[in-house]
Amino acid sequence: MNPSQIPQLLKQVSYADPRLLPEDEKELAALAALWAVVLADVPPDFAMHAVGQHYASSPFPIKPSDIADRWRTVVRDRMGRHTGTFEPNQHPGLDPDDIEGYQQALRNERDAVRTGQRPPMPFRAIAPSLSTDDVRAMRQQGDLLRHIKEASRAARAENARRRKLVARYPDLNEQMHELPGHARWSGSVGGNKRTAAIVAEAEERAANERVAA
Repeated sequence: MNPSQIPQLLKQVSYADPRLLPEDEKELAALAALWAVVLADVPPDFAMHAVGQHYASSPFPIKPSDIADRWRTVVRDRMGRHTGTFEPNQHPGLDPDDIEGYQQALRNERDAVRTGQRPPMPFRAIAPSLSTDDVRAMRQQGDLLRHIKEASRAARAENARRRKLVARYPDLNEQMHELPGHARWSGSVGGNKRTAAIVAEAEERAANERVAA
């Protein structure tokens, strides 16, 4: 939260607990400044939700540390379920040989997971054939980055194949590019069921054409 958001948070808290706000304006300003420091890393929506959780189970006045502690617990849980790798086909524009770009993309993804903008990525969702122990061993041997680069190349090739396949069928190609966020479809399917359905239809048509030939 930034300092400008704290007064509104305190006002909302006071509806549940009038004891929180001092009447003196200077004391109120000092209180807001303190809360701003403690909650600097906490998203506003989470802070409000944490207030509700607190008063649902406790009769005591809430402290900013109560909210910050809840946030740290959530972050630890998210990052504990995140492997620190990412799905290559979600980054089709990233050159596998661009080490700095890879590192920045990795930092951006970790920050998105930390703040709840995207769910944690377990390694089995990326490469089912590799276990957590495999990942640990690869990190120790320095092989993990090479594996990610190879997987990224393979994902880019598969994305290109899907784009070419769907483009063969004007009606499917039009449907694909009308989907939200697909004006410049990368070829990735990800977890989008509508995207997957269009690709599956294109695969079926191509298979039928091969059989007919």
